[in-house]
Amino acid sequence: MPPKTTLERSLIWLYGLPVFFFPLSTAGAGIAAGLFLLFYLFSGGWRHWRRVRERPWWLPLLLMMLWTFAGLLWTSDLHDGFKVATTAAYGIYAFMGASLAWEERDLRIFLRLFLAGMTVNALLAILITEHILHWHYDPSMPFVGLSDHIWWSMALTHAILWLLWDIKAVWNLPRIVNLPLLLIFAGELALSPGRSGQLLFILLTPVAVFLLYRGAWRYLAMGGIAAVLALMTLSPFIQARLELGYQNLQQFAAHPASTDTSWGIHLATMWAGAEMFWQHPLFGVGTGDFAPAMEALQRAREVTATPGTRNDSAANSYLSEAAVLGLPGLLLLLWFLLRLSGEAWRGRSNPQGWFVLTYLGIFWIGGLYNTLIWGYADALGIAIFAGLPLHRSWSAAPR
Repeated sequence: MPPKTTLERSLIWLYGLPVFFFPLSTAGAGIAAGLFLLFYLFSGGWRHWRRVRERPWWLPLLLMMLWTFAGLLWTSDLHDGFKVATTAAYGIYAFMGASLAWEERDLRIFLRLFLAGMTVNALLAILITEHILHWHYDPSMPFVGLSDHIWWSMALTHAILWLLWDIKAVWNLPRIVNLPLLLIFAGELALSPGRSGQLLFILLTPVAVFLLYRGAWRYLAMGGIAAVLALMTLSPFIQARLELGYQNLQQFAAHPASTDTSWGIHLATMWAGAEMFWQHPLFGVGTGDFAPAMEALQRAREVTATPGTRNDSAANSYLSEAAVLGLPGLLLLLWFLLRLSGEAWRGRSNPQGWFVLTYLGIFWIGGLYNTLIWGYADALGIAIFAGLPLHRSWSAAPR
């Protein structure tokens, strides 16, 4: 492979820059993504488009993008429709990433940018919560920093799962760096109000430990997980959030005609998504048409009312896709995720394979109670992660 030019080298930095900005600024991530697109076009990276066809996910992703835009033809809400179509259009970053000439040091740059963004926000979260840095602070959202608390909790879990790999492999950073990062991220996950990431940590971390470690190391790692779980159960923030969730469910059960609680609204929107899919199984209600379709169901008293709340998704990736794009949309989403997951699983012994595989675990499970496919950072993130060279092997691997 010929040496990279300065422009080609810059592409790798720009490809990872949105990942650095995800915890800090959505505007920064958007600007970085735009810069990458411009550099990609001017550098002629598109000339290597044939590399994309080596990836098993390229066809389902392309069809999913096209079907999402086709759904604008039968929607009644073009404003929200274009928002959803935009998240589907982020798939172009997967194709661009797949056409790049990746080297091992490029992956290190990418993963260090990911960790750098997480670390900066983790430190900001501590400074803001402890009032050392005077920034807007919501006492109900401690140790969140500049991020959305749901996304931050899932990103913390992803970072922890990645660090478990690198602490064993010592491929990206030395243990003297990785171990403090692991402790900081785990502490913030335990003390922050993100139930989504905390549940994912409980479900996925034991699986990751059993896949990675053998013998005494496995039991030491499980002991560390148990310590973090104990910290979580002692956290007043987690106890308060669990109690609030229980009260939400009680309110939803006691007043099935309407709800204004967090968990109740989640259940109501899932119910609405299932009803839309049942009534429009082939084409759905149209791209972006979830909110008006749910309001129509509420007026007809077919689903629970949610006073004062306009719901633009089913709080579930799969129900949301089925509701707006019907069975074809749901099948294309599952096809894409399965093909990408299969490629990541085959490359799980490599750094980029493990990184994407752990994110997909979060995406698959987290999508059951959040609409991740339409979230800005998650939609752009999965496209960027899919573009990494998952089929490539490198010199270092876990021992």
